[in-house]
Amino acid sequence: MSIKNINSEKENIKNYQNTCSEFIKDLSLDYLNWVYRYNLNQEETKMRKEKINEIVIKSSRIIYQFGDTIKKIDIIMNDGITKMAEYTAGYPFKFCILVNNMSGYTYNPIGTIRLNIKAIPSSGKGVRIGSYDSNNLILLNSSSPVKYSVNKSSLDSADILDDYIIIDAKNCLKNDVISATVIVEEVKENTVFEKRGFSTLVLVIQK
Repeated sequence: MSIKNINSEKENIKNYQNTCSEFIKDLSLDYLNWVYRYNLNQEETKMRKEKINEIVIKSSRIIYQFGDTIKKIDIIMNDGITKMAEYTAGYPFKFCILVNNMSGYTYNPIGTIRLNIKAIPSSGKGVRIGSYDSNNLILLNSSSPVKYSVNKSSLDSADILDDYIIIDAKNCLKNDVISATVIVEEVKENTVFEKRGFSTLVLVIQK
């Protein structure tokens, strides 16, 4: 590839970084407006607004630091958009996902990534991992090929959910990005009362 083509590609990446960073910022205004419309108490409104603004800052920073391909930028941007939607809706039950004791934005060496799914339902209900859609148990986007496995018992209702989804990232490269969205359902007598998603962005680092 010629120097001219290399410089042109770098310029295209830079322009796309700017476009996607601005898009996240602009879209955040819509999510903030939805928070206002919910007429929540002051503390809950403040928390959701802070989370949305935090996502804009973090996602944009990661786009500029590690979004060196169009695919990576798209993954980071879409992960940020999904996160904003999740915090706009809020969580009616306790639910988080940890990777190496970090939540939301994480890093992990090439190899095995362990998503620790933690959820506690409201009194009298159970929790379980639900399907993202009719074709996918989880939404998984990666800049390199990855696979995942899940404990089948996590799909059954339990009083407390504390289990793992394992992502095989051995074919990843340094600075690859992976976005995983997991759905957890709050159920009673096999009826779903609430369901929420939690998205995790993983930066793959060298061992």
